[in-house]
Amino acid sequence: MHDWTLVSIFVEWKKGIVTLTFISYKLGHVCLSAEGLTRLIIPKYDEWGESVSVNNVYGPIRLDDGSYRLELEIQSGDTIVLEAKSIQMPVITTE
Repeated sequence: MHDWTLVSIFVEWKKGIVTLTFISYKLGHVCLSAEGLTRLIIPKYDEWGESVSVNNVYGPIRLDDGSYRLELEIQSGDTIVLEAKSIQMPVITTE
């Protein structure tokens, strides 16, 4: 997911669903979604300068309570954190 462009973050608050939409050079629009959302942290400090590109992805990792945590480090220096009961990562093909 390195260098993918983060386009939007959409939260369906009542349903506890979050969808992140990206643009990938090879795949076009790609979505990541999470259900059973319990935590969502979206800082926008731009400490490294303005950017909308993904630098690193950490996780998803399983937490002690059975939910999952995912961290998306943006090339701005901000890290988006989400925790949810399930996280559906984008399908990335190697073809």
